[in-house]
Amino acid sequence: MQESCPNCGAELYGGQQFCRRCGTPVGSAVGGEAPTQLFGAGAQAGVAAPLAGTSPLGAGGGPTDSVAGQRPTEYHPQASQPTTALVGEPFGSRPLAVGGPPRPAPKRRGLWVAALLAVFVLGAGLASAAAFLWWRATHAGTVIRVVKTGPPPPGAPAPPDVPPIPDMPEIPSDLGQRIQEALKAHGVPLPLDESGAVVSGDDTTITRTFNLDSDGSFAAHVVAGNVTVVGSEDTDAAVVKVVKHGGSVQERAAARVLAAESEEGVTLFGAAAPGGPVSVSYEITVPRKGLGKLQLSTQKGDIKISEFDGDVDLNVANGSVNVSSNGAVHSRVVNGKTSVTYAGRHEEAQEFSVVNGDLEVSLNGEPEVDLTAASTNGHVEVDAALPLKADRRGSGQKVEAELGGGGAPLNVKVVNGNVRIRK
Repeated sequence: MQESCPNCGAELYGGQQFCRRCGTPVGSAVGGEAPTQLFGAGAQAGVAAPLAGTSPLGAGGGPTDSVAGQRPTEYHPQASQPTTALVGEPFGSRPLAVGGPPRPAPKRRGLWVAALLAVFVLGAGLASAAAFLWWRATHAGTVIRVVKTGPPPPGAPAPPDVPPIPDMPEIPSDLGQRIQEALKAHGVPLPLDESGAVVSGDDTTITRTFNLDSDGSFAAHVVAGNVTVVGSEDTDAAVVKVVKHGGSVQERAAARVLAAESEEGVTLFGAAAPGGPVSVSYEITVPRKGLGKLQLSTQKGDIKISEFDGDVDLNVANGSVNVSSNGAVHSRVVNGKTSVTYAGRHEEAQEFSVVNGDLEVSLNGEPEVDLTAASTNGHVEVDAALPLKADRRGSGQKVEAELGGGGAPLNVKVVNGNVRIRK
C-alpha cells in the first residue's frame, strides 16, 4: 500500500483504492475497476452499506460526513433525504463542486468618478491658462525709456535762456458790464435786472422800459402766464411790468424773465414752468399807433389786447384770447376760448381760429364788415337782432353776410365748438 498519491502527493489511508483529492486509482484498484454494490429495495437512505475501497468509520456502515469542513454557502443534504448512487461511473470521473456559486465582479464606480474629476481639473486648468494669456495680451504695459544725458560736449553751443513770463494785464472793473452791453447789442437774451424790484408780501414786481424805434416790433413768448397788452397814445416806448406771485423770495428770483433788444425791436421770454410755486403775469403798455407788429405766444395762459391799432399775431396752446383792435389780427388757439370785439370800419382783415373751444364775436354799433363764421362740428348761433341765418354744412353750420354795406373781412372758424355772434 502506498502512503501517498503518486499523482498529487496526497496522504493515503489503509485500504484506500482511490485518491480523495485527484481520484487517481491506488492500491488494488490500479489496472481494474472497483466492484459496484447496489442497495436493496428495503434499504434506507442515509444508511449506506460499506463500499469497496472505502474505510467505514464504524461497524454496521453508518452514515459518513465529508472530510472537509462545510461552508455556509454550499448546499448540504439533510440526513433524512435519500441519496442516489452513481451507477456505471468510476469514482472521481465527475468533479465535485467544492465552493459556492461564483461571486459577481465588483463594480468599478470609483474609476468613473476619478476619470470625470481628472477631466474637469484638466479643463479648468486649460481655461485658466487661456484667460491669463488673453489678459497679458490686452494689458500690455507701456515701456518708457529714460535716457540720461551728460553735459554737452566741449565746444557745443549753450541752450538759450527761457524768456520771462509776461505780467498778466489788469482786469478792468467794468468788464462784466462791457460783456453785458456787447451781448445786448447782438440781441442775446439777458435776465431782467431785478435790483430795483419791489417786494411786497408774496409779490415781486419788476418794471422796465424799452425804447422802440419807429415801426419797431414787440414780442413776448411765455411758457406759462397771463399777458395783458394795452395801447397808449402817450408813450413811444414799451413799458413792461412783471409780477411774480407766490413762493419764497428766492424762488421768485429763480423764475427768470429774459429780454433781448435789437434793431428790429424787443423780445421778452418767460421761462417760469407751469404748476410751480411761482406764477408770473405780464402787463405791457405799447404805443397805440406806430408800432410795427405785436407778437404774443404762450403755452399755458390767457392773452388780452385792447386799444391797439397795429398788427397782431397771437398763438395760444392752452388758454383764452380776448381782442379789441382796429388793426390786422391773426389769432390761433388750440384749446380755449376766443372773444372778439369789432366796431366801426376796419382797413385790415382779421382772422380768428379755434381747434377745441368756442368763439364769440361782439358787433358794436353799426359795423361795416364782410363776415364769415363757420363751425365744422358745432353750431353758429346768431342774435335775433342781426339779419343773419346759419346754413347747415355737413355736421356744422356756416354764416356769410355783408353788414353795413361791407368792409374788411372778418373770418372766424371753429373745428370742435360753437360760434356765437352777438349784437
